[in-house]
Amino acid sequence: MPNFDGGHYFLSLLVPIRTDAEQNAEGAWRAHVDLLREELALLPTAQQSRVSRNAPRQSPFARNTLNHLARFVVIDDVVFNGRVAGNALWERLRGRNPLTPQPVDRLKCAYLFFGADIDASAGGDAGLRPYTDALWETMQDELKAVFRHCLGFQERVRDAEGFFRYIQDCQIETTMPFNDYWADGLPAAQVDTNLLPVLVVPALTAAVAVLGFVLHLFGLGDGGWIWTSLIALALTGALGVGLYHYIVAKAQAPLPTAPDSDLPSVLKALYLQQRFTDFAIAQQGADDAALYAAFKAFMDTHKPTDVNGPTQPPGVIATG
Repeated sequence: MPNFDGGHYFLSLLVPIRTDAEQNAEGAWRAHVDLLREELALLPTAQQSRVSRNAPRQSPFARNTLNHLARFVVIDDVVFNGRVAGNALWERLRGRNPLTPQPVDRLKCAYLFFGADIDASAGGDAGLRPYTDALWETMQDELKAVFRHCLGFQERVRDAEGFFRYIQDCQIETTMPFNDYWADGLPAAQVDTNLLPVLVVPALTAAVAVLGFVLHLFGLGDGGWIWTSLIALALTGALGVGLYHYIVAKAQAPLPTAPDSDLPSVLKALYLQQRFTDFAIAQQGADDAALYAAFKAFMDTHKPTDVNGPTQPPGVIATG
């Protein structure tokens, strides 16, 4: 399933934005697409830079430990990529004027795009529902403030179930997910590229089909070889179709979850990386006994095997 790979669910939404206007307290009418842009601009970002590291407000997506990445984008219209190219000589012979306008794709309204890379144990609803429930539980107010500008949200969404169904209806397939946690490639034991066993039977039936045709061509036997050849040919075709679907299914199967690729493990790794760098700098020139004692204190303090803490908080790019 393209939405799910390597223990991660890649959520993509396209939500139509309302085209009516809203009157504010001063009596001014505002388009929902403009109000939505203002709401997104005021939504606090993660503490991901020196400027935002000490900001008093943190991104609401940091209230759960499922988000590796989350982003909102307002899409006003599709980008025009230029004319559909063709052979100039052939177009001339067909009497087509290259200056005649071609159809141009346009959106009937602006759309809100939401993309998220999240931890999940499975694809489909089993992977998506825990995430939408977590969002509804931890940032319901922010979700309502954003999605109220989208078509049908206020009429349909009252609880976590309604939010999940709304997300389902607006979801589009993520056809090219990006997952970089298998940095060194899959272990050889988990990579099955040997197609020889499944090719043996189709190869044998194909050989029987060719042999039967050759024997019939030279007039050997009483005419039964042609029927043997045809039956073997039909069987080869059926096996070929089955082999094609088998290969496609193998290619579309999600990669296994990479070790320690969930967000708590990643945050712990970032935390330890920074703390151990400080430790290594501080211990330059220490003798064996002092280094041993300091390392024991480091292990006791930072607990490398405990992903729950001490660790780096979600939404923070550095701890110090």
